[in-house]
Amino acid sequence: MDFTYYLPEIIFSVILAVALIWGILFIREMVLHSKGKTTCIYCKHTTSKDSPKKYLFLLPISFGGTYEDAEQYLPSHLRPIMGTDHIPTGKRACWVELYRCSRCGKEQVTVTDFLLVRGVEDVKGTYTLPYEPFQKLIDRWETMAVTGIHV
Repeated sequence: MDFTYYLPEIIFSVILAVALIWGILFIREMVLHSKGKTTCIYCKHTTSKDSPKKYLFLLPISFGGTYEDAEQYLPSHLRPIMGTDHIPTGKRACWVELYRCSRCGKEQVTVTDFLLVRGVEDVKGTYTLPYEPFQKLIDRWETMAVTGIHV
C-alpha cells in the first residue's frame, strides 16, 4: 500500500502531538505564574520575581482599542500612575512586574493589559518582554512614588 493511504492518520497524529505539547507547556506556564515565576524569554529557564512591586501604568487606549506590536507600542505609550483610582473611566492600564533569570541573569517584564470594570480587572492581554525598553518607565514610576511629583 502507498503511504498516502495512511496520510489522514499521520496528519491527525501530528496535530494531536502538537496540541498535546502546547497543552503541557500552557499548563506549566500557568503553574509557574501561580507561584510568581515565569519562563525566561532568552534561555527558557524558570525566572523569579526580581521585585515584589507591581508598577501601574496608564494606556492611552479606550476599552475597545487595539495595538499591533506590544513590544514597540507599550514602552512608548505607557504613563506612570500611583493607583487604580487614577485610571479614568473607560481607559486601560497595565501592571508591570520584573523578573530575573537565575541561569542567564537577564531581566524581563511581564505586562498585564487590563480594563477596570466596576473594580474588577478585565485582562485584555499579557506579554513577557525584555526589560531594557521599560527601564526608563520604571525609573520614572519610582521617582514619582518617592517624590509624589509627576515626571
